[in-house]
Amino acid sequence: MEKKARSTMRSGALRIISVVTALALCTAGLAYAAIPPDIAGKPYEQAVTALAEKDIITGDVDGNFYPDSNLTRAQICTIIVKAMQAPAAQVDGTATQDVKRSGFPDMQGYDWAEGYIAYAVEKGVVTGYPEGDFRPGNNVSMNELITMTMRAAGYSDSSLGGVWPENYISKAGDTGALAGITAPLPQHATKWMAAQLVYNVLTKIEEQGRAQASDTPSGQTSGQQGGNAVPASGDLTYIANGKFDANIFTFGGKEIAQDAVVYTYGIRADYRSDMKMSEDDSDYLHGTVYKYKNVETPAWYELNDGKVSKLILPNDVGFSGYAYGVINGVVKISDGENNAVDGFVTISAGRSITWPGAADLASVNVPGTNDYSGGEVYEFRLRNGKVLSVASVDGRFNTPMISAAKEVVSNGSFIDVTAKNGNVITLGEEVIELKEQVTVYYLDQKTGKYTPASPGSVRPRTSVRMYDVSDDKDPAVDIVIVQR
Repeated sequence: MEKKARSTMRSGALRIISVVTALALCTAGLAYAAIPPDIAGKPYEQAVTALAEKDIITGDVDGNFYPDSNLTRAQICTIIVKAMQAPAAQVDGTATQDVKRSGFPDMQGYDWAEGYIAYAVEKGVVTGYPEGDFRPGNNVSMNELITMTMRAAGYSDSSLGGVWPENYISKAGDTGALAGITAPLPQHATKWMAAQLVYNVLTKIEEQGRAQASDTPSGQTSGQQGGNAVPASGDLTYIANGKFDANIFTFGGKEIAQDAVVYTYGIRADYRSDMKMSEDDSDYLHGTVYKYKNVETPAWYELNDGKVSKLILPNDVGFSGYAYGVINGVVKISDGENNAVDGFVTISAGRSITWPGAADLASVNVPGTNDYSGGEVYEFRLRNGKVLSVASVDGRFNTPMISAAKEVVSNGSFIDVTAKNGNVITLGEEVIELKEQVTVYYLDQKTGKYTPASPGSVRPRTSVRMYDVSDDKDPAVDIVIVQR
């Protein structure tokens, strides 16, 4: 999570959204403390309760579920994406980076759903209408609900063949996804039907969600040698000074494609319009756009459908400032300037990034496995994308911290969550608020490795470590590590 001068947190937004859209089942509002009275004893009680316990759905402020009410397209997108356990950073953004917008022109009044809809579109769960709009306030039809749910479970138009919607309805029937929902199917889906359908295939949705969350677009693993897809300079356009925006959505004013391939090659001083590019693929390293927040640099790029699909960037440019994240390993890599250096395999701001250490980074300043595999968050001081120093936020590592980042409550150990109410969690006697744009990571106790997680992963009976690393005045938590 990169640091910035002023917070862009909308601290009151979550409280407002939780009340206004409670009927929508899809905000981070009040989780059920008990079975809603209007579903007790109903055939779908188990489905609703299970989804509520995972923060996939919520109920009204009066505690009821209102099972026979309809759902909008925005609401069901949010429910399905939560069921996919989408990483928090990719649907809510972070304290330093906004969430990517869906791009539909009719989203006014649906800011709360933008990140979820964008994620659902990116993962192939939903599309807009041929006219180019999304119609987020339309009641979702039963055909749309079945289609979106089955896509989230791993099925697609190409894999099913046939004609829509019969192909998805048939597959749903064959796989048991419609268990508990009797024919004839209604035109519009109700809340209980949505809950039952998602519950019936929840295991498949979670499996697909985890696989998709861990997928890295081609070329996005920093530090690896290039492959056969390195384009010749004749296929590229030169820009003398292009800039990445603060959210790393655009470069030189042009949108960056979700699956953009990034390479690093040479140094900044070599870049000019008549630059001769190497024809040896091994001279190129795979990079990632997430290392270039606010960076201005010369580059070669390629457009596809008006979006930047390939980038070749100098090895000696990158983000300068402070970044916060977890470490999945320290490896020896090339820094692109013929130096073998320590590379920090991290997840920062919810994204996988390998930061090369500066050539003069002393080995004493490199944390060992026992340091980074216990739920620690690290501060990286960076210049031009290279690590100048590393420090653990909890103070266990010997390099001094630069900022006032701190661990909240737990003081070096995991603490059990005893209760959760929306974005407020209780740990013993302590009540802690999670920021709207909290970043969450799982720590696998067996492997000592981290993966991005969703806010729904923070729930009673889990153990957590929490950190406040942003430089605003808000004491709420920015990063949560969940142990499993």
